[in-house]
Amino acid sequence: MNKFIIGILFLNCLSGCFTDSIKPNELLDYQHRMVVNAVATAGELVLLELTSSEPAIDSTLPMAIEDAIIEITTLGGVESMPYDIFNEYYKSSSSFVAGESINIKVSHPSFPNVSSTISFPKAINSSGIMIEDGGIDTGGLAGDLLQVSFKDQGGINNYYKIRVSYLNQTLGQWIPINFDKKDPSLADYNSYLLNDAGVLFSDELFDGQTKTISIVAPSGIVASNTGDKYKIELSSISTDLYKYYNSLQRARDAKANGFQGSFNNAVVIHSNISSGLGILGAQTKHDIILK
Repeated sequence: MNKFIIGILFLNCLSGCFTDSIKPNELLDYQHRMVVNAVATAGELVLLELTSSEPAIDSTLPMAIEDAIIEITTLGGVESMPYDIFNEYYKSSSSFVAGESINIKVSHPSFPNVSSTISFPKAINSSGIMIEDGGIDTGGLAGDLLQVSFKDQGGINNYYKIRVSYLNQTLGQWIPINFDKKDPSLADYNSYLLNDAGVLFSDELFDGQTKTISIVAPSGIVASNTGDKYKIELSSISTDLYKYYNSLQRARDAKANGFQGSFNNAVVIHSNISSGLGILGAQTKHDIILK
């Protein structure tokens, strides 16, 4: 990955509740807060987007806050995150390891200070294999069978993300595959399909067991590849990040039902930012390249 979650997605979900030009009385004394959005990946630099909650209740567009002071605290000390004006995000100078906890504090004279503490999930011991033409694709043709296996840590709720891509040698790029989710753990009622073709799921059906997920790629999609063919990205993600995606999906569903004329309760988008809004997610990722 790793692109962090775009803050405007969060704000769009909120703004649907405030389409009138007259603000409710409850909002007259509302103080704008900072909105933090980032998905930190173990072994990679932390990239953090910082905006204001103002666009959620006004007609303004989200604007990056460029002059905040951001500090990351770990057992090893404190480091600051300078602002990258070209990419419009704050960037750490070091990466963090699986199992490590960090605290991020953001201060700015125009907003209440915000903070969040996250722990990177433990490393995933996963492996993968490819069996050429070992399965039948959705069109009824022979396709490559891809399998990934990993051991789930028992006794706790674990959440995962899986994304499968094929290498387009002409473009020199990995292209995500929207695969058929036949595994019960990946069924629609147990999982969430993300915009990047990744699928979020939990260990509810295999707590503490070794799990094998089988996927059949479209027939002939890498027939001309001479080297790398597929990449399986398996991530263990934090509970807060899973709840965030979960609440976003419920908000989308409520909005879709609203267009059909029904009435829905407001959906609160999950946040783990103290005195602010947004999400600071954590994940530990393992990439498997199949040739």
